[in-house]
Amino acid sequence: MSVFRERLEAFPRIEPYRYARAEQLWPYYKRVESAATPVFTIEGRSVINFGSNNYLSLSYDPRVIAAANAATDRYGTGVTGSRLLNGTLPLHLDLEAELADFFGVEAALVFSTGYVANLCAIAGFLGRSDYAVVDKEAHNSLVTAIRLSGARMKRFRHNDDAHLAAILADLPAEAAKGVIVDGVYSMRGDTAPLPKIVDLVARTPNAFTFDDEAHGLGVLGAQGRGAAEHFGLLDDIDITTLTFSKTLGSCGGAVLGCAEAIELLTITSEPFIFTASNVPASMAAALEALRILRAEPERPARLRANVEHLLGALTERGVSANPAESAIVTIPLKHHDDLSTVFTFRDLFELGVFCNPVIPPASAGNSGLLRLSVMADHDEDLLDDAADIIRKVLTDGDQLVDRD
Repeated sequence: MSVFRERLEAFPRIEPYRYARAEQLWPYYKRVESAATPVFTIEGRSVINFGSNNYLSLSYDPRVIAAANAATDRYGTGVTGSRLLNGTLPLHLDLEAELADFFGVEAALVFSTGYVANLCAIAGFLGRSDYAVVDKEAHNSLVTAIRLSGARMKRFRHNDDAHLAAILADLPAEAAKGVIVDGVYSMRGDTAPLPKIVDLVARTPNAFTFDDEAHGLGVLGAQGRGAAEHFGLLDDIDITTLTFSKTLGSCGGAVLGCAEAIELLTITSEPFIFTASNVPASMAAALEALRILRAEPERPARLRANVEHLLGALTERGVSANPAESAIVTIPLKHHDDLSTVFTFRDLFELGVFCNPVIPPASAGNSGLLRLSVMADHDEDLLDDAADIIRKVLTDGDQLVDRD
């Protein structure tokens, strides 16, 4: 056996992973065999889909598919180069212009993924002499971006504005300070306390705000512009980042802000300059989905109504869910060990409900969670059927959390 293979065999996660795979308990990397519709097919099984982030059900909308097909017919399957060289199509420029107009900002810049958008936004505006003050439950892409930037990272307790205030007060007044949050947090679906955060930033010298609206776009706000719109603070956010892989049913991401900030990224952001441009189909799909969102603001309202219906159906059946502030509904489990959470996922899957099992540290604290992402096209009968199955599995597995 080579030294490299010996090193792999010694990796501590290998054996538990192999055991879970052998016992068919591994809940991840499952083979999806259809579009992300409300009922879809995974490994030959038809299941109710609560596992995708296809919030407005646009990834399979005929208009979005037609736009992607037309772009492929015109431009081919890929641009075969970076934005800097030969990778800037009219589709990129149109999408950037329409995103900026939708959010009421001066400019936007499109990236190959939402992850890369976060890397570039933070590493582009923070350096080694600066401070990045970030919520402890911020998405991995934000934390990785801070490390890439070299900025000194300070983490505040989740949604604890008093702890944030204490950290900011202790930092040098002359230093730049980026306060970094998710408008909607991906694991529990709760929103950042943006009014308090914006107020703190406004009263702190050399501080500015980064807001990742990956899970807020198309979900919150009268027009679906995210948590910042929901709180009436769109004009108070310095940098907003987005992803297209959720509400817009495509792949890619964007950074939004003032013209000078976006211009700076085009000339200094190495991940932007040296990576291949988005494929034409993904840009056309995101652009068409954005236009549908703007033309049909009733879609976010319908999505939020579905969330309320699911919460009511679970409550009627004695299933406790955490307060839902977005399209993500989370159900805490009674037993705290990882294996119990995975068993619960498996039992739900076998009875026809697909969701995301969340285990510590992603779930925060010691308890496992079931994470359900609601879609605009879930109908009430489907939501009621899912609630019935969830009630049965949690009861049979002794996983119902007692109510206060």
